[in-house]
Amino acid sequence: MSANSGLNLTEKKAAASIALLIALRMYGLFLIMPVFSVYAKTLPHSTPLLIGLALGIYGLTQALLQIPLGLASDFFGRKKILTIGLLTFITGSVIAALSTTIYGIVLGRAIQGMGAIASTGMALVADVSRPEQRTKMMATIGMSIGMAFMLAFISGPILFGWFGMSGLFWITAGLATLALMQLHIFVEEPKKHIKKGFSFKELFHTLKDMQLISLNLSVFVLHAVMTAVFVVLPLILVEQLDFAAKQHWKMYLPVLLISMVFFIPMIIIHEKRKKYFQFVTFALVGLALSQVMMGLFNSSLLVISAMLVIYFAFFNFLEAAMPAMLSRIAGEKYRGAAMGGYSTSQFLGAFVGSSLAGVMMKTGYTQVFYGTAVLVILAALAIFLVRQK
Repeated sequence: MSANSGLNLTEKKAAASIALLIALRMYGLFLIMPVFSVYAKTLPHSTPLLIGLALGIYGLTQALLQIPLGLASDFFGRKKILTIGLLTFITGSVIAALSTTIYGIVLGRAIQGMGAIASTGMALVADVSRPEQRTKMMATIGMSIGMAFMLAFISGPILFGWFGMSGLFWITAGLATLALMQLHIFVEEPKKHIKKGFSFKELFHTLKDMQLISLNLSVFVLHAVMTAVFVVLPLILVEQLDFAAKQHWKMYLPVLLISMVFFIPMIIIHEKRKKYFQFVTFALVGLALSQVMMGLFNSSLLVISAMLVIYFAFFNFLEAAMPAMLSRIAGEKYRGAAMGGYSTSQFLGAFVGSSLAGVMMKTGYTQVFYGTAVLVILAALAIFLVRQK
């Protein structure tokens, strides 16, 4: 069967099932982002640093356990590790839902992150797909995460208005339970023994490849910026613009829809022209511009909305484009190791960004945007220099 023949029935079923499983879990992680910092300021013992920590600590535990759990799945089976990961995630969600202090939510979010199943899910995709169709299946999962991200930002403020923060965590636990059920009903694990996804020798090889390093740095920065922005932006909207948190969906809905008009054509054009590094560099520069503009003009809801259109357009483009680039650069032999390093960088960035925002916003919310702009410019410079070599 040729590479152009498309996914077969088994691959389509596997891609849909695994994409749904991962998307439900990521939706739960993203759901609190648009409103959490506003709520967290009302909690006992809350400080800017603890607010940032609560929002991003899932990234630290994800980063620490992504590769170990991926390796464990090589020996004990994908579904067993996915089951353990989802049960851990549900436990963390329940702890956060029952918590009445910032410390309890920090603990719950840390335990949520310990259910680090992204690399195991990707390994299962590799198990059930033909090599020539694997990129399509990865892209399907990437798109599902992007949709979960957008849906969370639209629905999070609405659900917060209806059920409060505790309700958001209960919804997250419920969705993870659904993911666990569909894992055991619809996801089939190959009966034959699967060769290890990667060895540490292969992992170390990927850590010496400058192109892969530049992509790891870029995804680290991309997610650091994401969590940093949404530590401070909800506070700016509520405190400076008197825009109630439960109404924020009225801004996010049109912003995200308009951003799709830009990032979808960007993905199509970038694939046709095959100027991968040039497009990524351009997107990073655009992302930096959005941060500078939000720092300069965050007293205007119209300007913030316009800059968020730019931000989400470039963010979603990079989220879709960079994993595909990594897959091409790493090749079949090193793809598993490269994805492990990439996922670790991604989640570590989420932790560092929210923590830095918690520290920096003590001197003013605007400083956070300037800090994120510097980070993005550094990533763009790294991509540019690697490409020149």
